[in-house]
Amino acid sequence: MRRPPSLRNRFLLLGTGLSGLVLLLIAALVISLVWLVLLTTYLRQALSADHAVVEIQFNLFRAARSHELFGETGDPSWQEDARVSGARLDHWLDVVRRLPKSPEATESFARLDSTIGALRRDVLSVHPTKRTARLSDFQEANAVATEFLSVIESEADTTIVNAGRWSRIAIVLAAISVLFALINVVFVSLFARRVIYLPIVRLRRALEAHATDPTKRIPEGGSREIQAIGADVNEMLDRLAAQREQQLTFLAGVAHDLRNPMTALRTAAQLAERRAETEAQRKQVKRLLRQVDRMNRLVDDLLDVSRIEAGRFEIQLEPGDLREVVRDTCALYTDVSEIHEIRCALPDDPVRACFDSTRISQVLGNLVGNAIKYSPAGGPVDVRLSALDRWAILEVSDQGLGIPPQEQATIFEPFRRSSGPAEGIPGVGLGLSVARRLVQAHHGAIELQSAPGEGSTFRVRLPLVEPPAREPIGGGRED
Repeated sequence: MRRPPSLRNRFLLLGTGLSGLVLLLIAALVISLVWLVLLTTYLRQALSADHAVVEIQFNLFRAARSHELFGETGDPSWQEDARVSGARLDHWLDVVRRLPKSPEATESFARLDSTIGALRRDVLSVHPTKRTARLSDFQEANAVATEFLSVIESEADTTIVNAGRWSRIAIVLAAISVLFALINVVFVSLFARRVIYLPIVRLRRALEAHATDPTKRIPEGGSREIQAIGADVNEMLDRLAAQREQQLTFLAGVAHDLRNPMTALRTAAQLAERRAETEAQRKQVKRLLRQVDRMNRLVDDLLDVSRIEAGRFEIQLEPGDLREVVRDTCALYTDVSEIHEIRCALPDDPVRACFDSTRISQVLGNLVGNAIKYSPAGGPVDVRLSALDRWAILEVSDQGLGIPPQEQATIFEPFRRSSGPAEGIPGVGLGLSVARRLVQAHHGAIELQSAPGEGSTFRVRLPLVEPPAREPIGGGRED
């Protein structure tokens, strides 16, 4: 079986492609910059050479004319003017001589330098009456200077053409690089969505599905890393499922083993109550019976949890008036605590729904019992029944310790109890978990509203419609 590619290799490939595009873009920009610099340099040199050649021509003719006028007039000013013009001529020749030149321009400048040197030797360096140069010699020097200027200008034009060509090539390369970079960004986004985002979304959805159906597992698809995560999560879920199965088996065995001795203990306590001779003995026995009943409820919760989680728990839904269940539960808990007042508020009209009276009584009993336990200082416990829209609403409120906000999201999970001041209160944290599952089996919901130090209100919503006659929890059958 072919192994799927890894995210690391894919990102290395994408990174290499992006790096290549970036290098191509940088190369195009460098080429454009280099040619721009070369063009600027060459144009500056061409302008300098052009100006120098004009100065050479001007100072050559001025020096020759001033030298000639000095010979005709004998005026020393013309001699000084000829000397200054000659110095300027030498200066501009040096300027051109120092400029970088191509071989063709160097050869042309050598002819110009040689021609001007001959004119200086035959004209400017001798007495005006002894010169041997003709006008044609000056015209030839002018032609040589013009030829040198044409060479410089021709090379500048060639440089401009080449720079323009390379600039266009660089612009095209830059545009192609930008286009490919944009395409690559889109491709990377689609790639990341396909190989990273969507597999993670599927992983999250699979985990959410597992939360509602523990039998579901994580699909092991996608890249090598995502497959490894799915396999590891599935392995962890399998281990947790095996541990949970062991825990449920242990709980069921413990609850089953406890039931017989607890029954015998309650029978013995009832017999002791009938044989009690003093009121003090009767109070002690009643206290013992209440503890035995509390232990029996704990054993029942353990059995219910094991049956619910194993999918072997059923309820019997029958139409009835919820006021009877609420009234009986309030009466049952009226004498449980001497420092708590059970206040029952019922509507005048019947609140009819389909429910299992035993299980709803169990839910309500758990809520009232918790309200008493988590109100150690005493106070009222309010039990209210009302009907709103299509829902029957059961509320149990106390003025006790309350539940911290960070624990309210997990308080309905098995073996979860409120921490803080409630640590010394007896219990193992199964009552609310069983209550929630029983309410959900009635197609209802249970909510919590609480604040530390102000008490708690548990709200149970049950539909006022006719549900199916039998509704198993977990889809199994009772053994």
